[in-house]
Amino acid sequence: MKNYRLISAFSVAILATFFCACSDVKEMPRPILSSSSELIIETSSSEVIESSSSSEVIESSSVELPPSSSSVAPKRPKPVPPSSSSAEPDRCAGAPSAALCDKRDGRIYRTVRLGGQVWMAENLKFQAPGSWCYEDKQENCSTYGRLYKWTTAVGLDDSFLNKSAKDLLTTEIRGICPEGWHVPTSAEMKTLYSSLRKKLKDLKDSVVEGVGTSLKKKDGWEESDEAPPGTDRFGFGAVPGGYRNSNGVFNYLGQDCNFWVATEASEAGRAPYWNLYFANEDFLGVYNNLKSTGYSLRCLKNAE
Repeated sequence: MKNYRLISAFSVAILATFFCACSDVKEMPRPILSSSSELIIETSSSEVIESSSSSEVIESSSVELPPSSSSVAPKRPKPVPPSSSSAEPDRCAGAPSAALCDKRDGRIYRTVRLGGQVWMAENLKFQAPGSWCYEDKQENCSTYGRLYKWTTAVGLDDSFLNKSAKDLLTTEIRGICPEGWHVPTSAEMKTLYSSLRKKLKDLKDSVVEGVGTSLKKKDGWEESDEAPPGTDRFGFGAVPGGYRNSNGVFNYLGQDCNFWVATEASEAGRAPYWNLYFANEDFLGVYNNLKSTGYSLRCLKNAE
């Protein structure tokens, strides 16, 4: 019985000492907030979390020590993970201002001003479903660009391979083109042809070539006795990328250059394209073919 009383007395003494010590603990000073009343907490990952966007930010009224019965310091809020909708990296940082840089893949294209139009001076190479490299060889994509189905070129789903998209073909259809550019219409191709034809007539050269010859790149085309080699007089750089037919067969690499336009043929399931041929010094004209055919694409800059 005596031992029990001694232990009790001893326990009381210890508890008294503990409470006296706790009474000397001073309150932690509250953080001083800016005039905008926002508390910014830097995390170890250099992220900045603002009170306006995070429910875990500590408000000024809550930065205090917990009750004296606990010696645990207040916890810092956990860093908020980066948002899944964070901006894509700028793939065009440092790109020449005079060139076209496609922000989607960072690829840089030459451009050329012809009359009142600004054109890509290379075939589009952006990879997308419904496009191919000639014979599925990557080196052909590097040289000639990709071949696109008409629906891919104008940014429509394949349900429009066999039905009309007339009501959707408004002005400046971006389709698969880079931001700020669009798939040219047949009327805009005619404008290109007419302006170059006039330029060629105004030249003082003893030999004046056709529009097609002036657009063709100097190399890469098969030779022909029927037409002179390309001069690329205006820097358009047309290359003979051939095409892929609706059955998946590739044809006429080195001989044929075809461009889709954002225009639809009167016959269901077909669309017009513009054609340059190695044995002809001019555009062969505008033809219609199945929308599932793979042709090249040149984009035109939007009106400023």
